[in-house]
Parts: sequence; C-alpha cells; structure tokens
Amino acid sequence: MPHVVQAALEVGYKVQLLALTPRPYLAKIKMVEAKLDNPLGIIWSLKVFRTTHIAFAGGIHLPDKARQGLIRFANGNGAPVGAGGSGPVGDAELAAIGSVLKKMTGADLIGVHELSPDLLAAEGTIAGPALADEALVAASYTLSVARAIGGLDIGQAAVASGRRVLAVEDIGGTDALIARVGELRRTGLAGDGATPMVLAKAMKPQQPAFADLPAIGPDTVTHCAAAGISVIAVEAGRSLVLQRAALVEAAARHGVSVIGIKLADA
Repeated sequence: MPHVVQAALEVGYKVQLLALTPRPYLAKIKMVEAKLDNPLGIIWSLKVFRTTHIAFAGGIHLPDKARQGLIRFANGNGAPVGAGGSGPVGDAELAAIGSVLKKMTGADLIGVHELSPDLLAAEGTIAGPALADEALVAASYTLSVARAIGGLDIGQAAVASGRRVLAVEDIGGTDALIARVGELRRTGLAGDGATPMVLAKAMKPQQPAFADLPAIGPDTVTHCAAAGISVIAVEAGRSLVLQRAALVEAAARHGVSVIGIKLADA
C-alpha cells in the first residue's frame, strides 16, 4: 500500500485513501474510513474529493452478506444476486462494481501496476536458486492448474508436486492454502518425494486487471519454506511482487526459488 501511494504522489496525483480496514497513518494524503455496507458513502467521498482515478490496493475478505449487498448496489438495488438469484456471487461478478464507480463518479479505474510498473513480475528467475528443467516443467503445470481453478472463480493459487495437485486456494486465501499444505506434509501425505512442491498464482481469466492481481511478498516465501514448498511460480506480467528486496532476501535465506512464467493463453 505505501509503495502504491508513493508512486501516485511521485507522478503528481493528489491522493485520498479510503481505508476498508484499519491502516497506519500515511503522510501527505487524506485518509477516510470507508465501510462496505455504506457504498453510497464511498461514492460521496469519491465525488467530494473530485476523484479522477481509482486504484484498488491491498487484499480484503468479503463475507457472503457483503458480497450480496455490493452486487445488489451494482445492479440497481433489487436485482437478483448469484446464479438465478440463488445466493452469493464470486469475485469475477464483483467486477460490476467497477462499472458503477465509473458511472457514478466519472473516475477511471486503473491497476496498481499502472502506477508502479516495477511491481509486476518479470519472466524468468525473480529470486532464489535457478530451477532445473524438471522443476520448470512442474512449475508451468502448477501455474496452469491455478489458471484453471481461476476459470471456475474459486481462487488464484494451487500447490502441486510434479503433476499431482495437492491443494487449491479457496475463500480462505493463499496463506490458508499454504498452511493446509504444511499440515499435509506434517502428516506424511505430501512433500516426502524427490519432486519439489510448487505454489503457483495466476490471474483469473475473467477478472479485470484493475483489482486483485495475484501477489506475493516476503511473507509468502517464509510461509512456503515453513510448509516445505520450495518453488513459487507466478504469472509473468500479470502478478505483483511486493517488497521485492525483502522477498529476494527471504528467498536466498530459505532456498526458495521464485520464478515468473508466461501463460500461453495470456
């Protein structure tokens, strides 16, 4: 978050931060507490600030009630939610919120990578030891699995060993996925073979680029090392590498390889 704010300030934007969760004070910017159950309040804050561009930064977990409220707001309060109006919607359907923000404020939605292109993962080795050909094949396969579950709007990440899928990300997020794999390893169900375990993260095929790009940081490396995952693969050009210097240091310390891979359908 501070990196993105600084990037916006450096290119000349006046910045307002609408904080959905508690945030430490950041100098030179206006901070406003925003509540998802009050979308009109968010619209009002954006209009009063005369917002010209909106960038989403940071992760947030949305319970079903909040999802239903947001999609109803996006569809004009009263439109059905979910398939056939039967229940909560997935992350991809929440992209409709972007169109509403544009219509009601006139502001353009931009991705954090547009403000700070250096956050994007490049193709090739990002940190840690270089991978042998066999490990590269395994990493590419795991990344394809991550893309496949993204197509079902389940999550953005998967863990595999060779061509054996061990676990995929659900609403618990990446940290919960890594923790589950660590438990599988501790009980002897995974991670005891010669093939390394790989965590892969890819952008969902149907998601807009202005929000929720796959991201990794130094904590991802540390958690993977604790779970016995020795390779992290991300979709090059469509994933964010946060706190890069600290991530490189953590990867070197734990011997975790971090690599960016292009997907053929990108």
